[in-house]
Amino acid sequence: MRVQDPTDEELMEQVQAGNERAFTALFERHRAPLYGFVLRMTREEAAAEDCFQEAFLSVHRAKQTWARSSGTFRSWLFRIATNAVRDHQRRQVRRPLVLLEEELPLPVRDFPEERLMLERALAQLPPHLREAFLLGAMHGLDHAELAEALDISADNARARVSRARVQLRQILGAA
Repeated sequence: MRVQDPTDEELMEQVQAGNERAFTALFERHRAPLYGFVLRMTREEAAAEDCFQEAFLSVHRAKQTWARSSGTFRSWLFRIATNAVRDHQRRQVRRPLVLLEEELPLPVRDFPEERLMLERALAQLPPHLREAFLLGAMHGLDHAELAEALDISADNARARVSRARVQLRQILGAA
């Protein structure tokens, strides 16, 4: 009989009790999806790395504030990452970055043509719709988790994902 891996919530309770290996397990489990999310939101590798690191540092610093009753660990983690991205974007508004040419989030040669088209279409969405679509449609957060991650109502979360899909269809249809 195979022993089941602990859930995120069980690992987080272990982290709260001082188990650093549990934190490492959470980090390893969520590293790729979280980095993918912040990279698509920031569209810049250096900014994504900063936001990603800030998110996990914030998780560690705020570990005692997480409670199983307040929702899933995953929605809490993505809320922290979303706030890190929003903070980064606010700092960029105050200190705009001048780019000499349009940059895509990852080298073009790494994507098939369809993936590249989707990345470009995502980049055209307003940030609040892009984050809802990425978290809901691509990272699988249900409407309740999405609402918690974005600190909005479940109806608003559902509406944002829907509007993002409509706009993506329009953008991709025009391409």
